[in-house]
Amino acid sequence: MLNNFTFTLYEIFGYLVPGSVTLTGFAIIYWAAFNPTAQLWAGFDPGVGVWALLLSGCYILGHAAQAVGNKLFRQVEKKALEMKSNPLLRESAFQHAARIFDVDIKSLDARWVYRVLDELAVQNGQPGDRDMFIYREGFYRGTCVGLFFLALSLIVRAAVPGTVLKCTYWTLALSQRELVFTSLIVCGLGWLFFQRYCRFTEYRVTRAVLSALVLLQLPKDGNETEKAVTEK
Repeated sequence: MLNNFTFTLYEIFGYLVPGSVTLTGFAIIYWAAFNPTAQLWAGFDPGVGVWALLLSGCYILGHAAQAVGNKLFRQVEKKALEMKSNPLLRESAFQHAARIFDVDIKSLDARWVYRVLDELAVQNGQPGDRDMFIYREGFYRGTCVGLFFLALSLIVRAAVPGTVLKCTYWTLALSQRELVFTSLIVCGLGWLFFQRYCRFTEYRVTRAVLSALVLLQLPKDGNETEKAVTEK
């Protein structure tokens, strides 16, 4: 029951939220490119069918935002896996992973060190806050991509005159200066989300390594596999 709930949280925070931000950016770009003089109606009230299409679009674009984030921020993941900011933890992690794999430590890749130690913690039923770190990392990564794209779309809209937002009782014409200023704010939010993504990526890796290392030092209670690993 709890696992299903966690999965649902990742679907929402990892895909729907970033996808909704990205969809807003696409809407602004299409507005500027194909119908720039139209007044954007703030009282938009879609029906059930339109909501279903919007949610589907947000979900698909959320996956696209995560894919773009994986490509753009590859060095962030690599830096976290290398654990060079904590050389003692890195050394211990590589030593234990080499014992589990029964290979020379120099032949190990940092990705496989993380994967085997993370799997060790999961298989022993000690995931800790693993799921929380994963879905928060995904939320910040996907949303920062969406925010950067939204900032870019506002710049595109600012380059095309005639931006008007219409509500029930008033009409607001937005100047280029207002749109650029808003774009800078959105870009700043994207940068803050990027910093949070970097932090939770490091948390995820550190948690996996520490959980596995602690498990390897606990009394084995007859677990021959772990005993063999630690005695090599």
